Amino acid sequence: MVSEKETPGGKAKPETAAAPASTPAPEAVTAATETAPETASTSEAAPDSTPAAPVSTEAQAAEIIRKHVLLSAAAGVIPLNFVDTAALAVVQLRLLKELSELHGVDFRGDIGRSAVGTLFATVAPTTLAGGLLGSMAFNMALRSVPVIGTVTRLATQPAFNSAFTYALGKVFQQHFASGGTFLTFQPEKVKTYFREKFEEA
Repeated sequence: MVSEKETPGGKAKPETAAAPASTPAPEAVTAATETAPETASTSEAAPDSTPAAPVSTEAQAAEIIRKHVLLSAAAGVIPLNFVDTAALAVVQLRLLKELSELHGVDFRGDIGRSAVGTLFATVAPTTLAGGLLGSMAFNMALRSVPVIGTVTRLATQPAFNSAFTYALGKVFQQHFASGGTFLTFQPEKVKTYFREKFEEA
């Protein structure tokens, strides 16, 4: 709005009225007040996502071996001859399969079975000579006796199965970890280490 004001010179100067300061609408103030807490709460609600540390290959292999040692011990209490042996063979081949998959190695069941047989011959003389588990031949004879056979099985077979499976897992874990495969596995070169792990178990 323009008004004229009398000046000493006789001329009137236009005078511009100051425009009033704009006041924000009440709705805008309310919206801004409600938005600020929501933004702050959103930023506070976002937690810092820290990924869990990956489990090492060595730790995973140890867990695989431990699990199959327990399974092999359970196979030792199966009351039927040859069924317990078949169950043990399945457990041990599954052990080799899981270890090979852990290390990205192609599984070969035929080589695995052959290796198990060769390594068994490594500890069989000790067992037959009355070493750790006593005479295997005598134990096999006792199994045909109804009560005594059951007791003998429970006392010896789970222990033998566990020790054998533990040593088998340790040998193949070492072999795979060093970059070996089923095709490069040579039982003759690991007999000493296998026997050490068998006696350790």
